[in-house]
Amino acid sequence: MPERFVYTHPNTRVVFGNGVVRDLPEEVRRAGLSRVLILCSKGRTTLAESIAAALGERCVGISDESVPNMPREAFDVVKAQLADRNADGFIAVGGGSPIGLAKSVAVSAQLPFIAVVTTLSGSEMSPKWALGRGLGRAAGNDIRALPTVAIYDPELTLELPPRVIGASGMNAMAHAVESLYGDDTNPVIQTLSEDAIGRLFTSLAQVAADPASVDARNEALYGAWVAATFRATTCIHHVIAQQVRQLFDLDHAKTHAVVLPYAVAFNAPAIPQAIARMEKIVRTDNVPVALFELNKTLGLPVRLTDLGMPAERLDEAADVVMKVKCYNPRPYTRADVVAILRQASSGRPPEAFTQ
Repeated sequence: MPERFVYTHPNTRVVFGNGVVRDLPEEVRRAGLSRVLILCSKGRTTLAESIAAALGERCVGISDESVPNMPREAFDVVKAQLADRNADGFIAVGGGSPIGLAKSVAVSAQLPFIAVVTTLSGSEMSPKWALGRGLGRAAGNDIRALPTVAIYDPELTLELPPRVIGASGMNAMAHAVESLYGDDTNPVIQTLSEDAIGRLFTSLAQVAADPASVDARNEALYGAWVAATFRATTCIHHVIAQQVRQLFDLDHAKTHAVVLPYAVAFNAPAIPQAIARMEKIVRTDNVPVALFELNKTLGLPVRLTDLGMPAERLDEAADVVMKVKCYNPRPYTRADVVAILRQASSGRPPEAFTQ
């Protein structure tokens, strides 16, 4: 189990370990911030209030405007609050939604922020930002979207039910898996991705079996951080999952979890070395099925239709996916995307895709 450590990313100071959230006042001081707003979702106001109390006069208020998909309305409100309170920075508390919103705000307002991470989404370590969804979605890639400090305290995940942390962990797993064969992968990324896959595969099952295990959550959070920090270009899995969940307003992490086994099965003939690496890590001779079974162990849905994708709109989903160009080790057609979506809507273990 990783002990407490500090890692200096080129843009982000990472503080990891049980109880490190108590160091937040010192990290705020170290970052040179004196007037910070706390950004969270309504479900995290209790944690935000405890952080505000610890910061004392350095905190100028709490904004609970964060909701999924980072709507422009929330963005406008948070920017106005920062200006009204003359904030010189802010703290994002939570998972992908508040941190995603924080990234867009940071780029626009040109203010630094600190991320207090409570899920395994990994958004905080990516310079990509987005605002809204569908045709009105804005997005970009900017190092100013990265937090000045990222706080990873496994104890903060104890409020997350096993299925929630399981879905979030499978989202992290997808980053690590695709990093083994992304277009810009390299030996360093591959080695670290292997480590992340092994830790996540074991620890997520342990959390499902023993939700109170801080050690298992420590392993899972560390694996997610590694997967988020050291990653290669994403492939067809992410394109399918992102486009489908945006089109039908599906749960972000669960959509990634459902799609992953089938995307790996599709790519398997083109990535023999990556498959061999994963077979060794998870001790299986069928990686896609092992990922499918892990979803079941974690109590997650295994069909896109269970998440709310209308079966009759599968062709529409394929059309949307094909509008997004991405690198993939195995070239694919619209018919291939339809086949992947059909398998991912079947509830059955992944089967080999004909070439």
